[in-house]
Amino acid sequence: MKISTHQYAPKACPSCGSGEIAIRTSHKRTISELGNIITELFVELHVATFECENCRNKYTPQHPDYPKGYEYSRSIIQTALSLHFQDNVSGNRIAAQLAKYFSVQMLPKTIYSWINALTEDFMKSEFKAEPEKALEVYKALMIDGTGFSLGNKLLGKKNDVQLSSAVKLSDGIYLLTWWE
Repeated sequence: MKISTHQYAPKACPSCGSGEIAIRTSHKRTISELGNIITELFVELHVATFECENCRNKYTPQHPDYPKGYEYSRSIIQTALSLHFQDNVSGNRIAAQLAKYFSVQMLPKTIYSWINALTEDFMKSEFKAEPEKALEVYKALMIDGTGFSLGNKLLGKKNDVQLSSAVKLSDGIYLLTWWE
């Protein structure tokens, strides 16, 4: 599937509102998308930097489904994070499931990097009505057997942990979670 810049770019300058805009640079990104059991799916996204003829503002619009800096679509990232947080599936099993059911090929360490980088944003999106609860839901385990909220960000008093789970990543780092 191909997506042209003109399909998602604003028709006017975001700074001054002028319709007199021109493309200054462009390139293509190939992004993996959820396929099906039989077919691997890729999106060819055309990305362009525009310049306003009126105010000389330069901007590069971002497609909402294909985040800048990621080789995978937002739907793949969301699926992986949902499997991890809602179903307590490890990164290795998520990678296997994505390959088996959606023909998406990726390393488990990619999923673990999303977990580390996107936990806070994911939890807030899951708790849109009550975003303050997002910080209370996700928890991580310290090596000393105590826990704190939201990944590596210490948010409050440490508590003793009753039940925990550890997953060893390929680089020797452990991803630890617990239930109270």
